[in-house]
Amino acid sequence: MASMAVQASWVDKESGEKISVDGLTENLGETSALVNLEVLPPVGSEVTLKILEEEKPIIEVSAQVIRVERDPSKPLAALSISENLKNWQQTALSAAQEWVTRHWQLNYEEEWVN
Repeated sequence: MASMAVQASWVDKESGEKISVDGLTENLGETSALVNLEVLPPVGSEVTLKILEEEKPIIEVSAQVIRVERDPSKPLAALSISENLKNWQQTALSAAQEWVTRHWQLNYEEEWVN
């Protein structure tokens, strides 16, 4: 469970206004992403998702919102990646694996400090 910075953007169908929201990943899969966003896009909408590393995008993909969880303490959007799947699998999943490895090592080392 890598907690990586993301930016999601979509066009509001009612106002035509572009909405851009920052958030964090909860889980990344081979064809999907579960992201924590303060403002949730509507189910069925097309979203542009950027995964950021040190505030710079490492990948940008189109995704469709397949489900939302409107829990006020942790609003989540489940996204299905709709293009660049091979690039998503190589870039996003590798970055998530590196994030988990880096943070697991830090937490592991902290537990053993005297």
